[in-house]
Amino acid sequence: MNWPITRHVEQRARRLNDVMERLDVDALELVRLRQGDAYCDARKLCIECTHAAACLSWLGSPPAPGESPAFCPNLPLLDRFRRR
Repeated sequence: MNWPITRHVEQRARRLNDVMERLDVDALELVRLRQGDAYCDARKLCIECTHAAACLSWLGSPPAPGESPAFCPNLPLLDRFRRR
């Protein structure tokens, strides 16, 4: 299937990985939380997020030391698993 909505949902879901990489999140530790349910919940939040434009802008800008995307509904979870 090559439906536009399918591509849209896939792009939104993959964006979580981009944010996790930028924040240096320990993905393996996050995925272990609640046997993967926490990660699934986070991806769902990304798919439904109303801050997609801000997220894309933040991801497209140069990284800054100690940065955090304050608009991100997943930030509290991601902060727990950031490598320090």
